[in-house]
Amino acid sequence: MNCTKCGEVIPDGRLKALPGAKTCVSCSGVQKKGVVTVMKGEGDHTWIETIHLEHDEHQKYMEAENRLRKQSNPMFDHPEEKSEIPYGFKETKLNKKEEK
Repeated sequence: MNCTKCGEVIPDGRLKALPGAKTCVSCSGVQKKGVVTVMKGEGDHTWIETIHLEHDEHQKYMEAENRLRKQSNPMFDHPEEKSEIPYGFKETKLNKKEEK
């Protein structure tokens, strides 16, 4: 059987998997999908959600995230620097007078 869009022969494997296929893989309307993981909640009540996006939505998401990474964001400024302070907390130094 030939592809209805380009005229090339549709491989037997595709016809076996999708007996009603009228297009080859290249001409298929199905595009790649993307996945984004999001951590939600606080403290002991955290979980990770996986969000599946269509190709164009995933592309827009990645472009927006890359723009945010290029802005001056303390979380991304020096990722190679190690710190004993967990992310989201900051160190506050007390004066000797304030310690008493």
